[in-house]
Amino acid sequence: MNPITLLIDHFMLPFIQFSYANIWPNFAISIALLTLLVKILLFPLTQKQFQSLKQMQVLQPKFKEMKDKYKDNPRKMQEETMKLYKETGINPLGGCLPMLLQLPFLLAIFYATKSDKFVEIITKDGVFPGFSEAWLPNLSQPDALYILPILIGLLTYLGQKFTPSSSANKQQQQIMLILPFFLIAICLKMPAGVLIYWAVSQLFSTVQQVIVMKETKGAN
Repeated sequence: MNPITLLIDHFMLPFIQFSYANIWPNFAISIALLTLLVKILLFPLTQKQFQSLKQMQVLQPKFKEMKDKYKDNPRKMQEETMKLYKETGINPLGGCLPMLLQLPFLLAIFYATKSDKFVEIITKDGVFPGFSEAWLPNLSQPDALYILPILIGLLTYLGQKFTPSSSANKQQQQIMLILPFFLIAICLKMPAGVLIYWAVSQLFSTVQQVIVMKETKGAN
């Protein structure tokens, strides 16, 4: 059995059932609580990730200056880049490694809310399979009011606004501008259970990102 399946069968789905039975009899709230639990467990990793990305962003003007200066000498450019990393104590992989370590948890909670076992849990006799009769009556079905897809798009946009992007080229800026609309489009047909995870996770990350950015600016 692979790690993703283990997380789903022995942590994600049992927690959802436990939360429904012992904390609050609502599967939407159970998924939100599960997402917060995972984000709290991974908080040190995401904190390190945002701090590393912020440090790299601070160095972007220096990188651009070096790129212009050594545009005809790639080897010298590489040497100066490694020298700058050493002088500043920044690990160029510092923003990537924490993200990679999070993937098993993130994939597990994503697939847990899409699995047949989850559908079986929320459709048992005597339980309500959604959040409310008016909105998200069945978490295995898409959000008919499109509230969660739009919320995910807005949170993605806010995350971009709080990330300095002065060094991004025109093509990157265009991609970032389109991304929120792209995410809204792909979320329209996704099960609401997945979207609750996504929205709560994105909200948590956006708040954490804003705090890290403000702390770094204050330190400067």
